[in-house]
Amino acid sequence: MATAAREAAAFESLYRKSAPLLLAVALRIIGRRELAEEALHDAFLKIWRSADRFDPVAPSAVAWMVAIVRNRAIDLLSSANIARVVMGVEESESALEQAFGSASPSDDIVDSDRRAAWVRDCLAKLKAPERQALVLAYHHGLSHSELASYLNKPLGTVKGWVRRALENMRVCVESCLGQPR
Repeated sequence: MATAAREAAAFESLYRKSAPLLLAVALRIIGRRELAEEALHDAFLKIWRSADRFDPVAPSAVAWMVAIVRNRAIDLLSSANIARVVMGVEESESALEQAFGSASPSDDIVDSDRRAAWVRDCLAKLKAPERQALVLAYHHGLSHSELASYLNKPLGTVKGWVRRALENMRVCVESCLGQPR
């Protein structure tokens, strides 16, 4: 109740008591401490902002907080996966540069422009609902449940769109890597 009333001392106490458990949840899902800490931070911001909407007769405040951390961790993990797909382009190019010598600064600009074009082209190839869900999730930071609410679609449908969009983006970017430079 005190946290819902935005009492900083109560929120600090809640954080001290629950952060270790919630960090463990995020770590188990993500597997990387820095991303787990980011998920925990984002989750506590959401907890602070929405504490007044928590139903005090609900079975458990801890379960509610775990769900928030879990959803944010999954979203961050998905974000990290799409970043790896796109960053995989950069990692491949860095390996090539190391093997064949460093590229000139003008080559870096061209490569950056080429990568941006690949991402735009790959996004354009997605079905409209998949593209919309992916952009809302990763550019605007909406969670799966927020996407479902915003798009007025079932949660499973939205998760499927995001999953297929990520897979299609990965395949598309990998095919771009195979194109001659």
